[in-house]
Amino acid sequence: MKPSMINIQIESQQMVLESKRTSVNALDKLIADLREIYSISDEFNHDIWVVLNEAVSNAIKHGNKLDPDKKVSLTSEIREDRYLCFVIKDQGRGFNPEMIPDPTHPSRIHNPNGRGIFLMKALSKSVHYFDGGRSVEIVFDLFAH
Repeated sequence: MKPSMINIQIESQQMVLESKRTSVNALDKLIADLREIYSISDEFNHDIWVVLNEAVSNAIKHGNKLDPDKKVSLTSEIREDRYLCFVIKDQGRGFNPEMIPDPTHPSRIHNPNGRGIFLMKALSKSVHYFDGGRSVEIVFDLFAH
């Protein structure tokens, strides 16, 4: 069931997470709330869960290097009554997403790691990195599912 055109929205929300692996568990309530408000299907809900878990895990592990003194922030908002947008920021050194090897290349196809960004792009409308790779904006189209 797709969301109606009625302007029922959650306000922009921000979460600040500690740089430890278990912090991704805090996403479950946010995703459950979004699912209820926007009547999100099981499949779409799973896509959002996979993408956000990957993005936050990357920020914690690769960005902040599990440094307990660094935090990860996640902001969520609805734009134009249609687009579910998330911005995840870490306090790491950043990276160049263009330098991440293509996991579908024959030489990497059997590598069990390195598919996170590929999955994020495949399961969302768009993924854009900024601030030297320390921040990522992920957009989902509520009406495309």
